[in-house]
Amino acid sequence: MASRRLVRQAAVQLLYARFASPKDQGGPEFWRLVNDRAALDFDRTRIKVLTHFQQGREVLTEKLRQVLTECAAAILAADPTEKLARDLKTFSAQEHLWAENCGNLNRLTKADTGGWRHELEKLLPEASELYQTRVEILQRIEGFPPPQYKKFTDIFEKLDKYDARVRMVHFPENYPDQRDLDHLHRISREMKELEKEAIKMADHVEAEVATIDEAIDAASANFDIERISKVDLAILRLAGWEIMKLSDLDAAISINEAVDLAHSFSGAESASFVNGVLDKISKS
Repeated sequence: MASRRLVRQAAVQLLYARFASPKDQGGPEFWRLVNDRAALDFDRTRIKVLTHFQQGREVLTEKLRQVLTECAAAILAADPTEKLARDLKTFSAQEHLWAENCGNLNRLTKADTGGWRHELEKLLPEASELYQTRVEILQRIEGFPPPQYKKFTDIFEKLDKYDARVRMVHFPENYPDQRDLDHLHRISREMKELEKEAIKMADHVEAEVATIDEAIDAASANFDIERISKVDLAILRLAGWEIMKLSDLDAAISINEAVDLAHSFSGAESASFVNGVLDKISKS
């Protein structure tokens, strides 16, 4: 379950977005930004699971290279123009490069040199492209002698199994019962729960915003509410709603948490201003 602090941070960001731009109600891009830290952990976990699933693939691609050499005569006999030979060589190189890049990706995340998330997003769909290429190649080599044909099909079947596991990492939501994906499922649930709770909190605040703004305006003497920064106003609205509407929550807790949020989002001067306004609201 998402912590109260994270929910309140997200609610403040959502309130800011809604009032800064009424058309922005928190779409997918907004939540990607809000959940960026969790999403980072999610992607790191995806890479750990992916590299675990792909152990041995690079060795298999080396075996594919050997099979190309062993079956050179059959390949040439099937297509004397040598186009099949060239295509198989290219495909073998692509398979080997994918396996190599998968291993490198794990090392990149450990070194944290940057760019690894982009590489992950490139790598996952490429596995599906390789699978499709294998399907097409099998159709082209159906006329091979059975022993040579079997050498390819044995390797391709094993590569298909590897790709099935890539799909699990690419779309973990489609495999809710896969135990190897438990950590991914947990992070995903936490991100969805954060979104749900933050939206619920922001909706409550927005429903009472007129009353809350009156209290803020009255408490911020000689400081027109229109001059308050949109971020500080979002924090004041959230904490003001808690103080005015949540009787079972100690006002001091809301004030302290709001001050912390102001420190994080705006700085010491805003934190002091937020503290003074909320203190007056709590005593009114």
